[in-house]
Amino acid sequence: MTELLNEKKNILHEGNRLKENFYVAKSMIKPLGLGYQEIDICPNFCMLYYLENTELNKCRTCEHARYNPRIDWDKTLIAHRKLRYFTITPKLQRLFMSLKNVVHMTWHHLHDAVDGAMIHLFDREA
Repeated sequence: MTELLNEKKNILHEGNRLKENFYVAKSMIKPLGLGYQEIDICPNFCMLYYLENTELNKCRTCEHARYNPRIDWDKTLIAHRKLRYFTITPKLQRLFMSLKNVVHMTWHHLHDAVDGAMIHLFDREA
């Protein structure tokens, strides 16, 4: 990712404010609250290790191991595959924080339907 950022920075004009490495870019995004939840999944995409399956160490369907085999048995286990789930709730809360966005987000709720069908401003007669 750092190499990609450096390549993009070289393409842009002088004085651009693109961050120089992945760590700095990630540290700027984190306070925005736009994170994600990582969920381990079976390498064959059979199941998610989520909710009642979080304690399982192998897939119920194909019986593939959840974690990569490790030579050095330290405390961290690394899953074969991970799903990154981007929750929508914080993003919607951010949209509703701005009065300018609230008008657009609630337009359909505030306007009546014509002949039982909801009509958007762009769909009206010119």
